[in-house]
Amino acid sequence: MHEYWKGRCRGRTMPARADIDPADLKALLPNLMIYQVDGPDLYSLRLVGSAIVAFVGQDFTGKVAGSAMTAEAKHALYELLGDIVRTQTPRFRAGKAFWWQEKNYREYEACFLPLSTDGKSVNQILVGTKFDLTPEKPPRP
Repeated sequence: MHEYWKGRCRGRTMPARADIDPADLKALLPNLMIYQVDGPDLYSLRLVGSAIVAFVGQDFTGKVAGSAMTAEAKHALYELLGDIVRTQTPRFRAGKAFWWQEKNYREYEACFLPLSTDGKSVNQILVGTKFDLTPEKPPRP
């Protein structure tokens, strides 16, 4: 995903959403999200892939980012998204899905890629996420 994004930059700091062809990412579409940058520290979910919807149990497309997360998880998400907006550089994360309490034992990895319509500021963030598809059962309390 990162290599594809880099190829779409074509000498720019980051590509535009229009440079990303969903047909090129067909196999990844269920695992993609797009965050819309609505303002300083304000983000919404423009797209949520079906594998992410299945993992979470509901579709948050069109909702404010982090609206169903714990305060701690939302804070961590907003720090990450804000850092991507400020630095205009990709970020990578891996670990336990701490942001979704019912499945916080599950492993995930994610690639956050900035997009820019004007080539100067981040207006969207494309995210590819992969979840462990054969998780162990959660530990018993």
